[in-house]
Amino acid sequence: MGAGFERAGIVTEVAGLRGCLTRAWYVSTVTADASPETYFQEIEAHFALRRGTPFILNAKDWALMKKWREDGVPLPVVIEAIDAVFERNETSGRKKVISSLSYCRHSIKELWDERRTLYVGGGEVTPESGPEALLDALAVQLEASEIASPFAARVRALASERSVPKIEERLIDLERELIDAFIAAAPSEIEAIRADIAAALADAPKLDAKTRARTEEANLRRLVREKFGLPRLTLF
Repeated sequence: MGAGFERAGIVTEVAGLRGCLTRAWYVSTVTADASPETYFQEIEAHFALRRGTPFILNAKDWALMKKWREDGVPLPVVIEAIDAVFERNETSGRKKVISSLSYCRHSIKELWDERRTLYVGGGEVTPESGPEALLDALAVQLEASEIASPFAARVRALASERSVPKIEERLIDLERELIDAFIAAAPSEIEAIRADIAAALADAPKLDAKTRARTEEANLRRLVREKFGLPRLTLF
């Protein structure tokens, strides 16, 4: 089912458009406007994805995430910086185990400082180069799947927004709905994924019920995105 999302031409097109868009403009977006739960869960899930294993946040990791949100660092910037850290590690020739978000803090600070200098007047600015092409490319990817295709028109409709923060906020909401749709559509596969997560966490230190539930949910969403090849819905 995920194969439709992996068509090389579309993936390359989205990557190219995203690169052009980022160079053309960047507007402050506290997609820390996402709820705290969403912001933290997305970071936790993405870090686990890059590690390739379930991941349990420690107190220092939580403090970092809370600080990034309080400082208004947009979620896409955090995700991009995490990717950069892992990519540098993978190509360095001397791979080390990245076991904490602390390894990413300098990369996140540097990227945010760089992007922040490219602001063009705040959150309601009309960008020099609009997001229409990138939104359309994301929609084309969604149309490759029967389950995801109903979301394509909603993604394209966001082009009418002239506020990048609002577009990013809506894209995060749509991405959560998209993952929920796949969870609901494939109960037997989701049950198997949940069993794998429970087994992977069986040897983890004793967790309280709230921490275990949060960790299981973050890893479920990571694995669903990975299994079905779901694209990240973001302009960046």
